[in-house]
Amino acid sequence: MTALAQAHRALNLAQGLMWLEPDPRLLELASAQVGQPGNHHQYSFPAGYPPLQEQVAALSERFFGVRYDPTSEITITVGATEGLFAAILALTTPGGEAVFVEPAYDSYLPAFRMAGLQARPVSIPLKLPWAFPWDHLEAVLSSATQLLLLNFPHNPTGLCLRQADLVRLEAIAERFPELFIVVDEAYELMTWHPDWRQEEAVRPVSVRQSPLLRERAVVVGSLGKMVGATGWRLGYVAAPPALTAAIRAVHQFIPFCAPTPLQAVVAAYLSQDLERALYFHRPLLARRRFFLERLVQSTSLEVLPPEGGYFVLVRPPGVTQGDVELAEALTREVGVAAIPLGPFYSSEEGEGWLRLCFARPIELLEEACERLSRAFPLAAASTDRRL
Repeated sequence: MTALAQAHRALNLAQGLMWLEPDPRLLELASAQVGQPGNHHQYSFPAGYPPLQEQVAALSERFFGVRYDPTSEITITVGATEGLFAAILALTTPGGEAVFVEPAYDSYLPAFRMAGLQARPVSIPLKLPWAFPWDHLEAVLSSATQLLLLNFPHNPTGLCLRQADLVRLEAIAERFPELFIVVDEAYELMTWHPDWRQEEAVRPVSVRQSPLLRERAVVVGSLGKMVGATGWRLGYVAAPPALTAAIRAVHQFIPFCAPTPLQAVVAAYLSQDLERALYFHRPLLARRRFFLERLVQSTSLEVLPPEGGYFVLVRPPGVTQGDVELAEALTREVGVAAIPLGPFYSSEEGEGWLRLCFARPIELLEEACERLSRAFPLAAASTDRRL
């Protein structure tokens, strides 16, 4: 979609990354660090650069109230995607079964297949309005299920984990003591007030906050998203020692280690002030409100506000074409590029929904809303817009 957007000079709300400048202090540290001689230009330990492992442990304690041992429980990976793949490869065997929820980030299914699960990944769908399908999940789990892969805040819906969900998940963990739980928390701190008109963040809920689940779960995070530098390819895996050892045994034979100088930069950045992990919250919340307000007030699009992350799902009224065809037409004819929901499913679903990224300059969002309002004028609004 990005290539199509470039070909048609469309506004790119498709690509899932922030077009917001990182904290200048981060860039100053990067400039100073890269110019210094020393061992930080060589390989780090496969498990990670120790000061960064310590900062990841400190982040968990500060924002979730849960401590991990940086030496035996924190692994720095080449982005969250590599961390997820290493965990899946380490914790599954051919002929087993893995359960995940759709719509799902598009690396999950290929990771299962490459891990040797063949045709055994089992997906369960989220249904509108977005709510986690706990009953369906419990129905599909069996003694053959080796791994449960979850994602909170969820991409692309923005659904967040709640305290009541931890109770359901604890019951599952007790019922299936051999089940591994892997949770993709790439947007871990980006949890917003349920009322999108409120520019407030709320305290995130994580499986790690349950003592039972903390000892059974693998949490995968994205430091690149946290500091607004996804191109640096820095993620982490937090897990109890036995699971960490298994994951590290795989990780060291994929990239060996994450980029050492960039690990050093992020470690120095966070060590000066852990609150820097929230640097993008204020601009993202302002953009969430601005974008949703404009979409609601000036277009007939059905809109689903997110509880977390930086995506909004929209659907034009009276959709008669597939979501991929719709996204391509929107790019060519309206000049706004979106991601169709189809690639987030292993089946032919999507229902005409499109994902728009609001982590963009306000001026670009304003122009996108103007174009969308001309293509989908408010006069044709549906009576049910799910706000």
